[in-house]
Amino acid sequence: MLINEKTMTDRLKINHDTRKTFVFDLDGTIVYDGKPLEDKFEKILLEIKSAGHNIVFATGRSWRDFVPVVPLWCSEQDSVVFGGGLVIASGEIKTQHFLDNSVLSEMVKFLEDNHAHYLVDGHSNYYHPSKEHWLYQDIIKISGQTRSSHVDHVLADGAYKILVLDDQFLEYFNQFIADRSLIIKYHFYDKCFDVMPAHVNKFAGLSELTLPEKNDIFVFGNDHNDLELMQELPNSIMFGHHQELQKYAKIKIDYDDDLFENFTTVINTILGK
Repeated sequence: MLINEKTMTDRLKINHDTRKTFVFDLDGTIVYDGKPLEDKFEKILLEIKSAGHNIVFATGRSWRDFVPVVPLWCSEQDSVVFGGGLVIASGEIKTQHFLDNSVLSEMVKFLEDNHAHYLVDGHSNYYHPSKEHWLYQDIIKISGQTRSSHVDHVLADGAYKILVLDDQFLEYFNQFIADRSLIIKYHFYDKCFDVMPAHVNKFAGLSELTLPEKNDIFVFGNDHNDLELMQELPNSIMFGHHQELQKYAKIKIDYDDDLFENFTTVINTILGK
């Protein structure tokens, strides 16, 4: 269903005389099915850049899995990756936040004892059990990097988060984090979840960057790890349906045949085209 342009101008705070920052999640927002950014989406992003505005990417992906799915110029923009665990500004690491190794080791032991699928994601390395899972294969296809032979290799460099691919363990981890400085980000569409340091999220990462006034920041996302962005920033656009996000999102773009046209219309409305 097409979005009414008047609805957008009524719900979004748009000042056409200011330089804006556009914040884009990747998967389920502008990247689909794990495939590289499509040319049609890149064209819209380039129009934003050519109009003099800033683009920031904010993704739960690792840097390793982010770079291969976007054109080179995209990976050169300021970026928040690992769901906020690592912030890149002007091509340099600005901030990074790691899980406590002793707590991470405790989580890994539980997951190993229960024969679970999981992924420990670090700065240079990643680790998962020697089991078959589509995500493990996708990482190799996308990045060409194979897993570390032992989880200790990741711990030595620092781990930003642990992704638990079996959501049957969600209740256990909700109890586990109750008295620890940890937070869970549940991925609604993939039925899995990240465990990260409590203060880490995309908005906290974004806040490490030089930003305009809040009304001049436009956020595009689709899942739980976009929640703080949409809570804190007034101009938020949600893709698909997410019960928590819909409380804050000003515009909703459905996953239907009109998705790209609606996305284009939203961008053009913000740009004043």
